[in-house]
Amino acid sequence: MKKVLLLTMLMAFIASANSFASANKYKVDEAAIDQVFESSINVVSAESDINMMDITSVKAANDDKNVWVALLLDWVLGGLAIHRVYLGGRPVLIVGYLLTCGGIFGLLPLGDFIALLINMKDISKYVDNDAFIMW
Repeated sequence: MKKVLLLTMLMAFIASANSFASANKYKVDEAAIDQVFESSINVVSAESDINMMDITSVKAANDDKNVWVALLLDWVLGGLAIHRVYLGGRPVLIVGYLLTCGGIFGLLPLGDFIALLINMKDISKYVDNDAFIMW
């Protein structure tokens, strides 16, 4: 009985979905759309282009983190989260690692080291990552 009820509900759902998706109900006025685009104003100015260049240069500066430096810092000072701060994390991560006895007794720095080793080609997802668990 449950299967019949479920099948009936499924068929009713499919029938109602088909009635809502009917293409005959909706009409697009292409001329009105073209008129809206023609009357629009371009809001990009020279000043906003300069601001965008500044943002991209700051982002490029943050992306220049060396994976080998991060690996070395993790190996030597992993329990202090120095490698995380080097990668752009907030210094409060150091407090978190200290309160958990070196990152949950050294497990987090080990996981960070392995994650950095595996993803040596692209560490962009670890740069500016403030999450307590980096990976």
